[in-house]
Amino acid sequence: MLLNIILTLLLVNPIGNVYFTNKPVFNVNEKITAPIRINPENIGVKVTAKRWAVIDEASGALLYQRDSNLRQPIASITKLMTAIVILEMKPDWQKLVTMQETDETIGAYPHLYRGEQVRFIDLWKAGLISSDNNAIKAMIRSLDLEADEFVALMNVKARTLNMNNTFFSDAIGLDEKNLSTPIDVALLVQSGMRENEIRESVLEPQYEFKINNTNKKRKIFNTDILVDSFLNRKQYGYELIGGKTGYLEEAGYCLTAIISRENHPLIIVVLNSATMAERFADVKALADWTYGNYQWQ
Repeated sequence: MLLNIILTLLLVNPIGNVYFTNKPVFNVNEKITAPIRINPENIGVKVTAKRWAVIDEASGALLYQRDSNLRQPIASITKLMTAIVILEMKPDWQKLVTMQETDETIGAYPHLYRGEQVRFIDLWKAGLISSDNNAIKAMIRSLDLEADEFVALMNVKARTLNMNNTFFSDAIGLDEKNLSTPIDVALLVQSGMRENEIRESVLEPQYEFKINNTNKKRKIFNTDILVDSFLNRKQYGYELIGGKTGYLEEAGYCLTAIISRENHPLIIVVLNSATMAERFADVKALADWTYGNYQWQ
């Protein structure tokens, strides 16, 4: 009895800004009932991320979180917003683009090099599957937009998605001034995965394309290992709807994903995990714990 009272107090007055709830955080169909927590004795799961959120996509209910309204850099998760804005511009997918010196960035491993000519669709795949920064810059340039003009469109789109705690400073995620929260990132990944071109791309384990002016073949691989994990295996009852990785020294290791089991999709965001491996482990642990401790009506 005493233990139950203590646990109840912890859930009402959480320690360390970690708590469980079914409070709606999205504007969704009010007729959909939030899942109910069925195991209050289970006080949660340990993860390395400094900030996270687990949201029931159907009801918009926040089920489990830590500091989900605190802003921090989000690294290459930024590219989901970049992709949404590019789609709204209705690009010519077969347009040929030649890589230029102005497309080159530092930090991440490039998959395309100066002077190589590829189709716009190949740049798109490289940007979303392998998170190639040069590909993102080349796409924006080919749309006849200056970098600051494109970023302005990203910030306008953020407001229309009610991402009111988000600000973008660049389109690729290298700038630590790209700031958001787990709640806002959840809105972003939800919006992104509603677009077939984005969802299908981020789920491709690998992609092979041809360099048009040399006939060389290039193969790229997905940075999201959840694509090949048990969280994307029907025999285990899970389906990965989509997601995006990110890393920057100021951001730590980040990951957002929509994972479904028994047709109940969860939006999971982890920001500033300790290592590359831990960000995937954090998402897996949060998904497994939530499905085991909530019941859907």
